[in-house]
Amino acid sequence: MRKLLIVMLILTVGQLVFAEQEIELTIDKAIEFAVKNNRNYMISKEEVKQFKQRVRQNFGFLPQATVDGIKNIDEKLMEIEIPSFIPGGESTKAKLDFTLNYEFTFQVIQPIFAGGKILYSYKNAKIDLKIAREKQQNAKEEVILNVKKIFFNVLVMRELLKAHREALKLAETNYININENYKLGMVSKYDLLRAELTAASIKPNILKVKKYLDISLLNLKFMTGIPEESIIHVAGELQYNRHKLELAELINSSLANRSEILQLEMEKQKAANLLKIAYGNFLPTISVVSRFSYRSNNFNFKGSNWEDYYSINLGISYPIFTGFKRSAQVGEIKVMRKILDLSYKELSDATKLQVRDLVMTIREEYENIQTGLKNIETAKEGVRIAELTYNEGLISILELNASYNDLTVAKVNFFQAVYNYNIALAQLEKISGIKL
Repeated sequence: MRKLLIVMLILTVGQLVFAEQEIELTIDKAIEFAVKNNRNYMISKEEVKQFKQRVRQNFGFLPQATVDGIKNIDEKLMEIEIPSFIPGGESTKAKLDFTLNYEFTFQVIQPIFAGGKILYSYKNAKIDLKIAREKQQNAKEEVILNVKKIFFNVLVMRELLKAHREALKLAETNYININENYKLGMVSKYDLLRAELTAASIKPNILKVKKYLDISLLNLKFMTGIPEESIIHVAGELQYNRHKLELAELINSSLANRSEILQLEMEKQKAANLLKIAYGNFLPTISVVSRFSYRSNNFNFKGSNWEDYYSINLGISYPIFTGFKRSAQVGEIKVMRKILDLSYKELSDATKLQVRDLVMTIREEYENIQTGLKNIETAKEGVRIAELTYNEGLISILELNASYNDLTVAKVNFFQAVYNYNIALAQLEKISGIKL
């Protein structure tokens, strides 16, 4: 009992320590954790192992060896009538036993010719393995993209929360100043109420952004496999470095490296092999069958009561009529090849369009970022001028509040543009396979 209490105490302390663990999470570390713990990626890795075993199942060109043993339980013997050697005498009946009670047979079947069915089945098994590996790589890239999305979302929410808190601080400072002037009779009660309302209206936005930030952090923990009780500190800043994008190079690289296109190409290879297998069904199958047997009436390994014999046969099997099954298989595979060709062309065209769209989005959002920086600078100057002119009595409280809103909106638009820019870059990297 004492040992049990000690173990429980150690586990409890360990859980408390782990629950209070603080992790500094960079984007590279987040990707590393996510790839390691993502279940979809784990499933894709297991599927690769599965298809490795399937390749081994298709070693049909190797010989098949079997050992059979039988025991004769009951039999009806052949009975023949032997005429009498004496004229007029009665004939004699005799039973002939051509089988022995025990028999052990070792048989080897070596395929010689199967019309290509064995060879192309093996090739298709290897293609299935390549497809599984490509799906594994695609699953990894999908995990990386999703981590980048949620990671950048956390950075944006953090900056938006900072922007709204700065706006609240600005509005509260303005309310304090107007309240002092109201006590001195320098401003109206309407101005005081408007200043109070402006400060109060910012608080729900802070709570909303805080909620989105908390949800994003929970999603990040879920994706990376970090326990919910742990505290994570997201390290990193939103970057918006300009990239020189060559559209033709990106399109060519995407057509050559996009996982879905590569998988379709391999499916087309499989369909071509399936067609050869279907044609192979019209050809005979030739095998060498070798048998080596021991037979005996008594199950006794002593002495020389076991008889042995062997046979080597050349077997040929040729299906003459299969109810139109073979021709229907050929027709089905031809239709499947046309479908794959159309899907391949459609995906290629869609890829070209998607790359063009992402390139234009990246260029557009970069310009929006530059414009956003100028808008923020202009809005800050607008707030400064509005506060001065309001104190001089040249503008109303509504115009002053509008300058605060303009600053907040400029920051929101700027961070949205930075987020869109980074996500478009991440998507383009995934499709093209080019590190930007």
